[in-house]
Amino acid sequence: MRRAPILLLAPLMLLLACQRPEVEAFRQRPTPVTVSVSLPTGLADREGFQKEYASALRARLATRVVVVPEGVKPPVGAVELQVDIRDVSPAPGEPSPAAVGVAVGATVGALSAASGNRGWSVMDGLFWGLWAGSHAAMAQEHTRDRLGYRPQVVRAQVRLLQPGNPEPLWVEAIEPSEVVEAMDPLPPGARDDDGRIREEEAKGFARVVVQKLSTDFRWTRFTEQRFYEDPAAKRDEAPPARPDPEPKKD
Repeated sequence: MRRAPILLLAPLMLLLACQRPEVEAFRQRPTPVTVSVSLPTGLADREGFQKEYASALRARLATRVVVVPEGVKPPVGAVELQVDIRDVSPAPGEPSPAAVGVAVGATVGALSAASGNRGWSVMDGLFWGLWAGSHAAMAQEHTRDRLGYRPQVVRAQVRLLQPGNPEPLWVEAIEPSEVVEAMDPLPPGARDDDGRIREEEAKGFARVVVQKLSTDFRWTRFTEQRFYEDPAAKRDEAPPARPDPEPKKD
């Protein structure tokens, strides 16, 4: 009986032993974070996409940790959130619910017949085909009704890199379905505006990345955004001019 508590504690002890010390140190005391975004070559308006996504990530991330603004020299020990967007492309045409139902029904019917249930194979295929088709229709209608526009496919890999450390502190893949679920609808007048749609795509992407980071590193939300300020830049700023003393009255 005494072995039971030891066996229950074994997974916890193994988990604690597997925690890398540098990851745990960053979790306890996160240093300022810089953001870099890379995009596929040949992408139309590549620079515009890069700025949009980097800006959205910095704005969202600054509600959790201190973020180094663009163009500011990062302090010693700052980590880099490296975003490698591998695919930004128009959403492919969705299969019709009828096509989904026919494909699923034919597959289920064939499997049912092959398993020896030939008498009910047609009914099995019909039932599961109708079920799959209706659910495909509901999913497509839900996305169109919720957003009011058709988002692009965005797929990426995100890493948190520490200077001098060859192993990333954190690595995560971002899938298109996650980004779409995190996006907000636009007002009717903006649903045909490519610029507004891209802005919301970038915000949805940032929500997914920061949510994953917050969960893994147990970050809480600040009451306001926090950005790093270079102390050297502050010293170089000219002090405000003092007003001339008022002349004494006789």
